[in-house]
Amino acid sequence: MSHQLDVQVGTDVRVTGGPFSDFTGPVLAVDHARGRVQLTVDILGDVTRIDVPLSDVVRAA
Repeated sequence: MSHQLDVQVGTDVRVTGGPFSDFTGPVLAVDHARGRVQLTVDILGDVTRIDVPLSDVVRAA
């Protein structure tokens, strides 16, 4: 069963797995072909761009 999350650029998401678990931030780009999403998160006061699997993100509440 494939995991399809309807995220678009600008959507706030929360990372649910991996080293960035529980970080939230806005989506910058979605690559459905690779199953990846790029977003920015605040790490120790510095905005950082990260690339994580689509399966590891959910819409932020």
